[in-house]
Amino acid sequence: MRLLPAAVASLILLCGADAREETPPVVAAPDRSDGLVLNGEATRTVWGFEVYKIRLFLTEIMRDAEQIMGAKSDAKRIQITMVRPVDEEQFSSTVQDNIDNNFTAEEKEKFAGQLSEFLGCFNKGADLKPGDVIDIDYIPTEGTVVKLGGRTLDTIAGADFYHALLRLWIGKPLQKSIKDGLVGTPG
Repeated sequence: MRLLPAAVASLILLCGADAREETPPVVAAPDRSDGLVLNGEATRTVWGFEVYKIRLFLTEIMRDAEQIMGAKSDAKRIQITMVRPVDEEQFSSTVQDNIDNNFTAEEKEKFAGQLSEFLGCFNKGADLKPGDVIDIDYIPTEGTVVKLGGRTLDTIAGADFYHALLRLWIGKPLQKSIKDGLVGTPG
């Protein structure tokens, strides 16, 4: 039994105390400007099984969810990489549950058209497979650009919509560790 604490301590030393302190990777910005940096990442799990990896890219590191959602003039990217297959109906249903958890009745009414457009991106007759990458970009001059595998599915106008949509992951997500990982705060 005394080996377990020693093994954990060795693992911490090998992996580093806080991997978030490393220099974040820079990726091409959705508006093709100077680039975005990785703000944080997390893994969505259900019953202990990994479903997808999610990453949040910003123009600069921010550790406050409200500040991130309020920065409406800055490009952003939510990137979801599927780990397990998920059928389109199940994915849309989970997104709808998360919307119900984060939007008031008034907001659902205000964003009804945009929410319908967004959910429609995932109801096009194709299930999500391991390795599929969904990019949900905010481009200040265009709005929300939803891509699957690099192919644009839709562009949805409105800065307010994207920043409300961010609440699905950094507001009250279905899994708290998602927000903690994306914002870079300890769980």
